[in-house]
Amino acid sequence: MRYNNELKVGVTLIVTIIVFVLGVRYFQNLPLFRGTYHLVSEFDDAGGLISGNLVRINGVGVGSVDAVFINPETQRVRVEFHVANSIPVTEGSKARIAGFEALGVVRLDVILGPVDAPVIPKGGLVEGTVAADILGSLSEKAPSIMDGIDATLETLNSVLGKAGSLISEPESDIRQTLVSVQQSAAMLDDFLSAERDRLSEILHNMESFTGDMAAFSSENADSLSAVVGNLNQAMARLDRNLKSFESVSASLAEIMRKINDGEGSLGLFVNDPGVYQKMDSVLSNLDALLVEFRNNPDKFMKELRLVDIF
Repeated sequence: MRYNNELKVGVTLIVTIIVFVLGVRYFQNLPLFRGTYHLVSEFDDAGGLISGNLVRINGVGVGSVDAVFINPETQRVRVEFHVANSIPVTEGSKARIAGFEALGVVRLDVILGPVDAPVIPKGGLVEGTVAADILGSLSEKAPSIMDGIDATLETLNSVLGKAGSLISEPESDIRQTLVSVQQSAAMLDDFLSAERDRLSEILHNMESFTGDMAAFSSENADSLSAVVGNLNQAMARLDRNLKSFESVSASLAEIMRKINDGEGSLGLFVNDPGVYQKMDSVLSNLDALLVEFRNNPDKFMKELRLVDIF
C-alpha cells in the first residue's frame, strides 16, 4: 500500500511538472511540442518593451521576448527573444518595436528577409529598426495643431462678431432678409390657418375621388379590359398601315428617282426638252386643223364618200 501511495505521488508530480512546462510554453507563445531558437536585436529605445511581450511575424505570434536590458558595450537596448524552429529568419530580416506604450500594448515585430537568403544562426543578431511613433508624432505636432486651432477659433469669432453686428443693424441686408423671411413665414401661417378648412375639404374630395376611381375600376374591370384590347388592336392595325405606307412611300420614291434619272417614257418626257417641243408642235398643228375644220367643214366633207362614212 505504501508503494502505491508513493507511485501516485510520483505520477502526480510528473503530470504537474508537464502541465507547468506546457503552460509556461503556451503563455510564452512557444510551440508545445516543437523546439525554438533564440535571437537578439538592439535598439536605441526600448519603447516600453518588456520580457514576455509577444513576437510576431506577418501578424502571427511566433514567440516571445526573453529579456530586455542595456548592453554595457554598446549602451543600447538589447532584446533577446525566441521564435519557433519552423520559422526561418533569414539574413536581411529586421526587428522593430511596435504598439502603444501609453496603453501598455507593446510587441516585437520581425520583418523577414529574402526567402533564398541564409538563415540567421541561433543567437544571431537581427537588425533593429525604429517604428513610427504615432503618439510621439502627434506630441511633436501638437503645438502647430493648437496654433491652427487657435487661428481658426479667432477667425470664427471674428466672423460671428461681424454677423452679430450686421444682424443688430436695422438697415443691414441680413436684418432685412431675416425680417422678410419672418414676415413670409407669418403670412404663410395666416394663409394656412385661413384655408385650413378648404384644404381639408380638398384633401377629403381627393380621397373620395380616389376611392370612386378604385371602385369604378373594380366594377368595370371587364369593360376596361375590352377597351384596352380594342386599343391594342387599333394600335396593331395602325402599325400595319404605317408599314404599308412606308412601302408605298418607298415605291413612290423609286418611281420619282427613275423619272429624275430619265428612265421610261415619263422620264424621257420630263427630262428631254425635244420630246416636249415635239408634243407642243403636234398640239399646235392639231389646234390649227380643228380651227380650219370649224371654219370650213365643207372642205373636208366633200372629200369623204358615203361608203367611207358608213
